Amino acid sequence: MDVWSITVAALRRWYILLPLLALTGGAAYLVGQGVKPEYEVEAAAIVIPGPDSADYGNPYGSVADANSILGIVLNGPETRARVAAEGLVSSYTVSPASRSAVMSFGVRGDTPEEAVATGELVFQIASEGLAERQTAAGMPESAQYRIEVLQAPAVTAVVHDGKTRNMAVVGVLGAALSLLLAVLFDDIVGLIKKWRAGRRLRAAESKDITEGSRDETEGESAGTEEDASPDEDDPAPPGVDDLFGDASAEPATAVADAGTSK
Repeated sequence: MDVWSITVAALRRWYILLPLLALTGGAAYLVGQGVKPEYEVEAAAIVIPGPDSADYGNPYGSVADANSILGIVLNGPETRARVAAEGLVSSYTVSPASRSAVMSFGVRGDTPEEAVATGELVFQIASEGLAERQTAAGMPESAQYRIEVLQAPAVTAVVHDGKTRNMAVVGVLGAALSLLLAVLFDDIVGLIKKWRAGRRLRAAESKDITEGSRDETEGESAGTEEDASPDEDDPAPPGVDDLFGDASAEPATAVADAGTSK
């Protein structure tokens, strides 16, 4: 079946297609209403040196190197596991700027509180990691690198990507199924009509054959009756009188003959 045939069949069964499309639209709307929006939170921080950092060799190297190392640690599985254990969003992203001490943070959460708390915990883990390693290296606090928040975690957008995607999926699948059902219904109706037409044709042919046989039978019966009835032109079979004569006339003739002789 080509595209044109499908289109004609769908238009012919519009009373099937339109209600199904209406149901599809309603289902897509309900699915969209059931999807909750996501809250996008962004933040930024910078690694800054301590006032006495020039007097000590930092184990992280430069502040840019420290920023890159922090990006690797914060995006690692251990940090994500710790965030997830706190009941927060572990699908955050930390992006250190190239050759810079600035890092950016981004996350999407089901609630704004959850997303903001995730950003705060990630920066806290970064500060604790910096202090722990530098303290272990014997650096005084005044010489240590530390994290300074440039932009506190805050909601920057409310995202409905999941809602739009789910509604689109339901709409496409529902429209395809509606078209399929309409075309299938049209094919079934066509098959039923063909079957009924064939049945009527066979019934008509059977009736013609029966009537023809009946006419032939009646003709043969009439011929048989005509052959069995006697023909008026045929002579009647001879009777007893014809074979032996008139028996009553013979005595009278004999008596007359006797009187004459006297």
